[in-house]
Amino acid sequence: MKLIIDSGTTKTQWVLLDGKQITENFRTTGFNPYYTPAETIRQSIAAELPERVRHRKIQKIYFYGTGCSTTENCNLIKSILQALFKEAIIETHHDLYGAAVALLKHREGIAVILGTGSNSCLWNGHEITEGVPSLGWLIGDEGSATHLGKGLLKAFLSGEMSAESTNAFYHYTRLDFEGILHKIYKDNKPNRWISNLSRFASANMENEQIRDLIKQNFRDFLSAQIKRYTGYQEKEISFTGSVAWHFKDILHEVMQEESLHTGLILQQPMGGLIEFHSA
Repeated sequence: MKLIIDSGTTKTQWVLLDGKQITENFRTTGFNPYYTPAETIRQSIAAELPERVRHRKIQKIYFYGTGCSTTENCNLIKSILQALFKEAIIETHHDLYGAAVALLKHREGIAVILGTGSNSCLWNGHEITEGVPSLGWLIGDEGSATHLGKGLLKAFLSGEMSAESTNAFYHYTRLDFEGILHKIYKDNKPNRWISNLSRFASANMENEQIRDLIKQNFRDFLSAQIKRYTGYQEKEISFTGSVAWHFKDILHEVMQEESLHTGLILQQPMGGLIEFHSA
């Protein structure tokens, strides 16, 4: 019996496989070991993990998580899981590794996460061979919901939006110029509010100006990440994440304009991980 865990900052998905059969599929609170104290992670998992799952005879656990980009963080998560599943063999990997497995499996290519943040890697069919730092939401994360939100804010606050777009944006946020500046510079965790502005873009993507901002968001990502990989023009480029999924038609359009090869686009990696680990 295998347990697959896909953990992000806000939610964690757990799937229990008995051969090819899914016997459990549920979600708990997410975490990032860079920011979440170890004891908080332990308590959260202990409190939310169903009792029935703890007593299943699980032979192998595959954990893919945000923040598991260092050996220290991987070992931390492994120790927490090992205390709950003492007999299981546990593998812990970064969520980008999980995305590559889900999207490309044993094929070579470039795997991309475009969600609240963004990330990518070059995959040789077995491991990550190249990566480009995404630098986080403040100065990087091109292609993400947060980067798109910042583009919308800049266009709105600088008066670059048309009257139609400005009115729509005002009605969506219910904030004036000063209110938005307060949200950005005074509120706690402004990046979360900024990333949620991508929902405005989703609801108004038929607006030519909003569509152009979405396309520019993807072009920024291609310039900052994809075009820095060796031989990127010949590689299959596959995507997972909410932004890639909800704006997939526009993403396809930009990829075609850049003469790049689009592979899979998945809303989330779990489906691909289940397919891989049940094979």
